[in-house]
Amino acid sequence: MKIRILPDDIANRIAAGEVVERPASVVKELVENALDAGARKITVDVEEGGRKRIQVTDDGEGMTPEDARACFGRHATSKLYEPDDLFAIKTLGFRGEALPSIASVSHLVLETQAEASAGTVIEIAGGRVVSEREQAFPRGTEITVDDLFFNVPARRKFLRSESYELSQITTYCTHYALAFPEIHFVLRSAGFEILAAPMTTGFRDRIFQIFGKDLLDQLVEYQKDYGRSGVKVHLFTSRPHVQKYNRNSMFFFINRRLVRDKIILHAISEAYRNILPAGTFPVVILFVSIPYEDVDVNVHPAKTEVRFKHQSFVHDAIRDAILSGLTQDKTIVPMESDGVPTSPFTAPAPQPRIPDSWVSDDPIARDSFALEPGMRAVMDQAIPLGLNFRASETKTDGCEEPAEFSAYPEFDRVRQEVQPLGQLRDSFIVAVDSSGLIVIDQHVAHERVLFETYLRQKLAGKLDIQRLLMPIIVQLPPRQLVILDSIIPELARNGFEVEPFGPKTIAIKTAPAMLKASAVEKLLVELLDGLERETQVINIEALKKKIAATVSCHAAIKINTPLEETKMRWLITELMKTDVPTVCPHGRPIILRYDLREIQKAFKRA
Repeated sequence: MKIRILPDDIANRIAAGEVVERPASVVKELVENALDAGARKITVDVEEGGRKRIQVTDDGEGMTPEDARACFGRHATSKLYEPDDLFAIKTLGFRGEALPSIASVSHLVLETQAEASAGTVIEIAGGRVVSEREQAFPRGTEITVDDLFFNVPARRKFLRSESYELSQITTYCTHYALAFPEIHFVLRSAGFEILAAPMTTGFRDRIFQIFGKDLLDQLVEYQKDYGRSGVKVHLFTSRPHVQKYNRNSMFFFINRRLVRDKIILHAISEAYRNILPAGTFPVVILFVSIPYEDVDVNVHPAKTEVRFKHQSFVHDAIRDAILSGLTQDKTIVPMESDGVPTSPFTAPAPQPRIPDSWVSDDPIARDSFALEPGMRAVMDQAIPLGLNFRASETKTDGCEEPAEFSAYPEFDRVRQEVQPLGQLRDSFIVAVDSSGLIVIDQHVAHERVLFETYLRQKLAGKLDIQRLLMPIIVQLPPRQLVILDSIIPELARNGFEVEPFGPKTIAIKTAPAMLKASAVEKLLVELLDGLERETQVINIEALKKKIAATVSCHAAIKINTPLEETKMRWLITELMKTDVPTVCPHGRPIILRYDLREIQKAFKRA
């Protein structure tokens, strides 16, 4: 087989496979070029999540007609001149592959004009120049990319939902808006303004602009200059009571370049070790300045990974900066009040360091709580939920133990015999039956009861909804606004009436009746946090159960809540009626059982 040189169109498509992964990749490359061109305002317009159109407009230095023609050649760049420049890269872009790669898989129009030069318009389709002409244009550049991957159907087929692709674009624009507060960023989708960030004086103002006062108040700002090393760290990191359920609230910039880096992730994990519970993550917005010669950005086609010359030093610098910021912060986080006056002679209950979803509003502890609430009628109806994993339904011939829960007695007997004895630390119900000791987590037990009640109410069309006295106004980051827009119909079917209330805020007007008003905002934010990594395909059935699980978690009884015997009996009785009495909707165990034989054996009586 003879070796031959690939034609330019094939070579460009191969390069496009490395550089242009999805519409967000196009936005990233074009925004980086605009930043390198010295733009003061960058506007991004997209349609259909970038599939149909991406348009990036900047007021940077623009290009002369000669440069406009040259920029579509492979490895054509204005940012490298000498081989040594590769070892101290100061610009975001440098490879010279982005524009030819994008042009090879789309219909692209470039409009540009430099100072004291004629404006130029170049149209390219699938890597081939269709037309070129002079045309007056404001100083700067506008690139329009239509029908991305029109000539690579396999790549187009693997693009995900419109909401997911738009959320990825929103993420990149949000990142670069954070890194460059002195630049005005605008992101629009089909005319709707998702992100509007006018230029500000610094990182703190930009964080306030994008995420709002609530998040900014939860962050500790800290700066550290590591002297002769040239490393400077400027970070905003969350206090220990702020806990997220994914890493989407972590933003890393090296010399204002957006990166994904395992060294940095590990440094953050080390800093928050023994501070945050397992499975939860902080909010971190991290800016590291480092001598250009000490970081290699030429290790990934998309320039999202870097390699540090002194990685141990950088790791320890970031870890120590976070710890120093948290140590120096003396802010005392006020406990949430249920509005009930407390005696000055009563010591407050200790607040455990656990995720927000475990500590929820408590209907059982309210005066209005009834042991036979209105939801019971629906609860008693035979509405199948398809959740049943009861051990008692496992058939045996009398010789073999059941395959599931083999050490657990039949629920019918347990349900009749179980007797509550009391509580352990006002959090766990201790009970007995004729053959063992039972410990029940009261929060997740009530969560399971409410979860199945909620689903049955919804299936029966009898979901209780409350209209809030005053709408709750919530400010959301741009990415979550995109996600929210795609789930509003399902939220409405679950009792939430949510409407836009300004460019970055929403108003919640109704909510399920089982929730206290104070829990509604927290619930919605937690739900969106959980959906951020799942928006590539929003499965409606999964979404229904996720909403039900989140609602029931926030409505369930708190830990550290004393219960009288009547309420413990009610909770155990209702738990035993559920389809899955052993596991909460999030997968945590509800019941632990210690068989009498194990107890006798421990006391040397067996």
